[in-house]
Amino acid sequence: MKRLYSLAMLLLLVSATTVTNNQGVMDSYVNPGLQSSIDELTQSKIGHMVIDLAEVTMRVTGAVDSLVEGVKAFGRQIEERLNLENTQWEVVESEHNAKVISLSSQANQAEFDINREKKVLNSELIPRLHELDDILLGLKAKQTDNAQSFKEAEAARNSQHDSFVLTTTEFTDALRNIDEALDLLSDLFKSGEVRAAFIEITDEQKHKVNKALRQVKANTENFGHQYSSFIQALTNLTEGFNFKDRQVLKEMCDFLNSLRLNIFDALTKAYKDEDSQKQQDELRRQQLTSEKAVFDQQYADFYQEREDKTVRISDVQTMISTREADLKAYQDRLRTENNNYSANLKIHDDIVSSVQQELAVLAKALQVVSTPPFLDFLNGRIAKA
Repeated sequence: MKRLYSLAMLLLLVSATTVTNNQGVMDSYVNPGLQSSIDELTQSKIGHMVIDLAEVTMRVTGAVDSLVEGVKAFGRQIEERLNLENTQWEVVESEHNAKVISLSSQANQAEFDINREKKVLNSELIPRLHELDDILLGLKAKQTDNAQSFKEAEAARNSQHDSFVLTTTEFTDALRNIDEALDLLSDLFKSGEVRAAFIEITDEQKHKVNKALRQVKANTENFGHQYSSFIQALTNLTEGFNFKDRQVLKEMCDFLNSLRLNIFDALTKAYKDEDSQKQQDELRRQQLTSEKAVFDQQYADFYQEREDKTVRISDVQTMISTREADLKAYQDRLRTENNNYSANLKIHDDIVSSVQQELAVLAKALQVVSTPPFLDFLNGRIAKA
């Protein structure tokens, strides 16, 4: 403690002393080796201080032992300061590495999440959305075709029924006219003597028969080419027909009966065709109704899936935007942390370098002030003073 106190007093004395010459204690001859060492030491403040302090200590105490011990103690204090700096830096560096690891991990996780969600978005969700659009478009076309088929089936059925009504009406009218003609002809045929070849007929009776036959002819003309032979035969019979001839009356009745049977068969067939067409129409409607139910259900299912995919796409896009913002924040924080670390590292390195330089100077100074040439030099200066 006494040595440290003495060193402190000497330091105060030296600090109050004005150095007017860089040579300081080197006014007399110094050997080249010693001179070189002194020049090197005086390049730094602490080295210059030790050299100057050595002369003061020698003047006061007659030796430099207390200075050597004081310099050594001062050096240990500097080493402790260096150790403390390194210890504190290890804490700073450890905290920095922990932050870098944490921020890098968070940034990597955010980037992983972004890439994963983008992959889901671009390879699954959006392609499926386009696929669903095509499916819905196709189903909409099928629904339109189905509705059109319903209209066409209804129109075809109405046309068939209208044709049925018209045909059956004409057939019924024809049968009624034929029956009326047969009644008139039968009445004529039964009049007079049964064995007589000719019968008596009035003009009124002849007029009624001709009217009935003309009406039958008019009916059958509307039935198409399949009745053309009947129409021709009826025309031949009515032209110049003499209703008094019993044989001709019989042939006329046979012809009309044959025509009536043919028309009745056609009427029966028309009713059967109508029933068959009704059944076919009902089956067609059932088929179209079943198809419509399938198309409607498929459209509803795929439309719901599209709605779900749209919501999912929105959620994924929001997730990507959020994670991109997170990634930028992590990267900014990591950049700031690295910049701060670099600045602090430079300060630390500067401190360490400065302290190490001080320790090197002190070590060099201790080596110099303990040499006999330097002590001789100091004694020579003191003796001259």
